[in-house]
Amino acid sequence: MTNPYRPPQSDASLDLRHQAVRKRVSRPATALLIMSSIHAVLVTIHLVSAGFVYYQQLGSGISLIATGTAAAQLVSMIVISIGAAKLGFLESYRMARIGSILACIPLLTPFVWLGIPFGIWALRLLRDPEIRKAFPDQSVPDELDGS
Repeated sequence: MTNPYRPPQSDASLDLRHQAVRKRVSRPATALLIMSSIHAVLVTIHLVSAGFVYYQQLGSGISLIATGTAAAQLVSMIVISIGAAKLGFLESYRMARIGSILACIPLLTPFVWLGIPFGIWALRLLRDPEIRKAFPDQSVPDELDGS
């Protein structure tokens, strides 16, 4: 008689493939996460200082366009950070793809130009069927069934 409370046996080859995929996506995910986090802190400092200037009735020196751009950058940095974390942990294909796409947009990418190559690298990896299969929310249609 077998123990019903024993953890399920895992397929060793599946674990090795999952580890290989995680290793492939870890570099662009880590780079995007670090860059977007640092950039988010810098943008937050800008927004807080603009808020203090506005609060002290010195609003004539505030550029609404620069403040709006900084707010949009902060939102995009948060989404890129979440997408990079989801990519690194292989949790959500959709969020990983959204974060990678945002990293490719010039005014929204971390450090203006440095995030674009890492966003492209992440998008290239996300197109790989082996990496796509590693995400729990994504399945790759088989070529044999005509889908």
